[in-house]
Amino acid sequence: MTPGQPCRFSTPAKINLFLRIQRKRADGYHDLLLDYIPVSLFDQIELQPCNSNSLELTGNLAGLSVDDNLIIKAIRLLEWEIGQPISLRIHLQKNIPTGAGLGGGSGNAAGTLVVLNRLLHLSLSDHRLKQMAIQLGADVPFFISPQPSLACGIGEQLTPLPDFDPLPLLLVYPGFPISTAEAYRICLISGENAPLHQYTMDEICRLKPEMNDFWGPLTIHYPALEKCRMTLMENKASASGLSGSGSTIFGVFETREIRDRAAASLKNHSSWQIFPCETLASYRYPLDKQSA
Repeated sequence: MTPGQPCRFSTPAKINLFLRIQRKRADGYHDLLLDYIPVSLFDQIELQPCNSNSLELTGNLAGLSVDDNLIIKAIRLLEWEIGQPISLRIHLQKNIPTGAGLGGGSGNAAGTLVVLNRLLHLSLSDHRLKQMAIQLGADVPFFISPQPSLACGIGEQLTPLPDFDPLPLLLVYPGFPISTAEAYRICLISGENAPLHQYTMDEICRLKPEMNDFWGPLTIHYPALEKCRMTLMENKASASGLSGSGSTIFGVFETREIRDRAAASLKNHSSWQIFPCETLASYRYPLDKQSA
């Protein structure tokens, strides 16, 4: 990593087409059965070496906290791993809504670990990076090498899913976050099995919102979630549901053209943010060519 030269990279969001809560554990966590699907909605991160012997964080969000941000926590964890300080100016351009069930912060943390491992020539394996990542959050290991995966445990036990064609998506952020802690406080513990296996459009069309165990309890508290879902279905989504613990509602469409017409019809909604995107077969954190 050349002194003074910035490195830029992007980190993806994820959706969960289903999420089954198996049981509450003695340690307070929940055992889950869910899928993780990376999608083409990205945050951008710029890292610039500096001589200040500190970490400086700026971005396009008000109230960015050096103490609480997952990028900073990831770098601190890496410092502990290698036994030496890392001095950086970090700029975070957030495009993925926060508190939205899209894993934006988790992707930021994992991407930072992967990119710094490469730039600093640390030669840490993906396995070791995932061991570190679980200390930052249950979603973070998935983002070390994002690809469609079935997950169990608290979300850290990952099995790659069979390849499937890209799914055109429309993500609707309804204008408010949902706290993960709140969602787990009221969740349904169904113990159900995975409802998807082949990820064909025929299977996708059979998805029901109740295949996410957060859906029922959260819609009682947040009726706007059902309004978002119904609006997507009325605009010819093949399936629609809640991503993770919310608040984003996804719509899966048969073609990009149908998806784009739906996006155009919803773009002027006063409080919703609309994100056309699609599923990714994998993602490997390409670096800006000027800094690679």
